[in-house]
Amino acid sequence: MNGCQVERATVTDAGELAQVYRSAYRENRRLGFPAKAESVTEDEVSEWVRENRVLVAVTEGELVGGVRLEETDPERVKLSRLGVRERQKGEGVGSLLLDRAERTARDCGYATVWLTTPEDHPYLPEFYRRRGYERTGTYPLEYRDYDEIVLEKQIR
Repeated sequence: MNGCQVERATVTDAGELAQVYRSAYRENRRLGFPAKAESVTEDEVSEWVRENRVLVAVTEGELVGGVRLEETDPERVKLSRLGVRERQKGEGVGSLLLDRAERTARDCGYATVWLTTPEDHPYLPEFYRRRGYERTGTYPLEYRDYDEIVLEKQIR
């Protein structure tokens, strides 16, 4: 992705990042996989930035994507809220964010990155499998009509 920079988010990014998530996750609802991120607020994103490591992708001064890393134990980090503004999908922003998130996790000393995604999503499970993630289990969602799968990747 030409001219796209990935950097650590700050709370001043929260409003624009919330807009990115609402844009990015609209598609999932249309595909039958609604997610809370579709209605996330600036305050919620501010909290994520303060409590976790959140990375943003910026192109020509515009924030176009984001991803969150949450420590789940000293060796493992959960990758979540990978989202790209709808009009930038397919331009490599998601791959760039995933590369940087994995590198950040490795640099922070984690051995494993894990995530959840809908098993029947038309392209997300395969996107992660091509990137070296392997299914390790099921992640039940009591509040949805679908469950997700757990995918993991060893990064060291």
